[in-house]
Amino acid sequence: MTLQTIIDAISVRCGEARMVIVALSGGVDSSLVAAAAHEALAGRCIAVTVRSELTPMRDFTRAVEMAEHIGIEHHPLIVKVLDIDGVQGNQGDRCYHCKRAIFDLMVLEYGDDCIILDGTNSDDDPARPGLRAVREFGVFSPLLEVGLVKKQVRETAKGIGLPNWNTPSESCLATRISKGNTLTKEGLERVETMETFFHKLGVDSLRVYHDNLMATVVYLSQYADIMDENHDSFAALIKKIGLRSFIFKEWSSES
Repeated sequence: MTLQTIIDAISVRCGEARMVIVALSGGVDSSLVAAAAHEALAGRCIAVTVRSELTPMRDFTRAVEMAEHIGIEHHPLIVKVLDIDGVQGNQGDRCYHCKRAIFDLMVLEYGDDCIILDGTNSDDDPARPGLRAVREFGVFSPLLEVGLVKKQVRETAKGIGLPNWNTPSESCLATRISKGNTLTKEGLERVETMETFFHKLGVDSLRVYHDNLMATVVYLSQYADIMDENHDSFAALIKKIGLRSFIFKEWSSES
């Protein structure tokens, strides 16, 4: 599979569109779509990155860097998703309500005749709640259209020189809070603060969950020494942000 295959799919679907929006998260999937769309459509295509309470600044920064690398025009989109009951309540359909709000605002900002592209690939679970919103808004998923799985996405991204081709997959901050526990700005900021602590130490992939009392830090075995060496410093951080305790838990492999 080559970049040209994706370019051709985008050209067929979007060739006559006035405006095409790539929902650029900063991950490898949406970055590959952005690169292909920019090649296929040039000035009729822009990348848009959501900045919400659920978005780590690290991801937003990566999206900005990827847009600059690709050369595509890039716009931030501020979305206050905690104002939405279906998101704040943090039930099983949270992602659906969040995606709907994002796509609603994209259409409002760029016109109801724009075409939105996303980075859904063939490995993504079709039962994911967010994909229901993708279907409802007619979002086009070029990687899914041409049948690319994650491994092929990474290989293609590497082949065209995208610097994030092997970046670990990320998910929004809300996934660190157990379903049914109300999402709050404070709780989400705690997650980002704790994960940023380890990112700065060179831990590229981890998850820090918390329930407002205890944090659970889940990491790959290759980072065990970093965790041990920084145990006391992290304990001080936990106290500072108002949690009572924490545990470290090793992944046997990346989930």
